[in-house]
Amino acid sequence: MAEHDGYLATGFRDVDGNSDFGKLEACLRFMEGLSGFKAYKKVSIEKLRLKRGDTVVDLGCGLGFDVDRIANIVSPGGAGIGIDNSEKLLDAARTAFGDRKGVSFIRGDIHDLNLPDNSVDGIRVDRTLQHVQDPQKVISEMVRVLKPGGWMVCAEPDWSTFVIDAGNNEVPDAIVRTWKSSCRNPWIGRQLLKRVRAEGLENTWADGRILSADGLKAADTVFDIYATAEKVKVKDKEISQVLDAWIDELQKSEEREGVIACVTIFLAGGQKCK
Repeated sequence: MAEHDGYLATGFRDVDGNSDFGKLEACLRFMEGLSGFKAYKKVSIEKLRLKRGDTVVDLGCGLGFDVDRIANIVSPGGAGIGIDNSEKLLDAARTAFGDRKGVSFIRGDIHDLNLPDNSVDGIRVDRTLQHVQDPQKVISEMVRVLKPGGWMVCAEPDWSTFVIDAGNNEVPDAIVRTWKSSCRNPWIGRQLLKRVRAEGLENTWADGRILSADGLKAADTVFDIYATAEKVKVKDKEISQVLDAWIDELQKSEEREGVIACVTIFLAGGQKCK
């Protein structure tokens, strides 16, 4: 399979170059309904300590859900700005939220923000540093555009914590390894706090939350179980001999006791020195 074939572990690096945008979009929309997803999102926005009239930037804004949430907090008089490098995602975000006052969406490279120094009251990035070429450069840019006294928040998975609870540990472990090796920055979650502190922020903090998908359909939608299994078949001939049997057993397990997959989302942030 090509890199941009809709495979979730690599597809978000270049959404517009992907042959299956619908799959990527469906994943983002599905995750919006997950309870663990809602819980860490709530924390990540609360930690920005927003108030009415603030200007807030959401990097890698995707379909714009968080920009809308932010706008609800800072309105009236404030602004929620979403920045993403995908025109397809931004088109969908503008369709959903573009008519709302105080909401705007900009296409741009988050390694090099087209924003003045000390110009925004809050800034966040969520599940995007895992895909970028240079996470530290992005974090440095976040600090640069943040006003003194403003807060920033990063939220990223650590794929070493990814687990699939579904029998025969050898096969799910191989799937986890293949998924993790496909990610550009698989350990970014555990690194967030030290990366934030490296930029000289004050009042730094960190937290961890579990993002779980309960049920085989949910796990496949979020973690691309079947597509990863196909990649394992190509990479590991020995495990491929038992992989089809594992998939069959996985489907039977779903009917009996269910299947769950989860990963830890780490959050870290801090305040720019006044």
